[in-house]
Amino acid sequence: MGSCKATQYWTVGTLVSLLVVGCSPRTTTGAENEATQAQSPSIPEYPPLYNVDVEVCGNIIAPLEGGKRCISTQLQLWGPIGEAKLVQTGVALPSVSAVQHKVAIASKGCYPIYPEPAQEQSYWADTIVQVNRGGEPTTIEMTQTQLSNQQIHELVTGTLSNATAPTFGGAGCEPVPAE
Repeated sequence: MGSCKATQYWTVGTLVSLLVVGCSPRTTTGAENEATQAQSPSIPEYPPLYNVDVEVCGNIIAPLEGGKRCISTQLQLWGPIGEAKLVQTGVALPSVSAVQHKVAIASKGCYPIYPEPAQEQSYWADTIVQVNRGGEPTTIEMTQTQLSNQQIHELVTGTLSNATAPTFGGAGCEPVPAE
């Protein structure tokens, strides 16, 4: 029995000394501090990237919701973001009531097609809009939200949770030809 108590005291004493050693403040030299900083990754500074919601409404071929016909799309665009316009890309035929248009947005390109900003100009959004002849004019509304540098880093490195980066099919995000 006596030996058990000695072992228990020795064990408690060992634990106390380990706690004291483990909790005592440590000083670092310049070389150790630099090595610690090199191990912790730093986030590079990214150019501005925006989540952009685009809504085209008017006399278009789209489902009627709330008394309006609208087509919506979400993009991630390198900034700054400029004007959005509807450009006629189809041929107006007398036998067809609607003409194909596309949305062009001034920016520095779409992410992820352009993994970094490109030349500032208008780029096609992957949105085709059939505009009916006559009737109310077609409107484009954009809402843009700038991502934080941390959000951009997480998006670029693939660690952003619950992120859905829009992808483009067809001729989306190509530069709009000069008129």
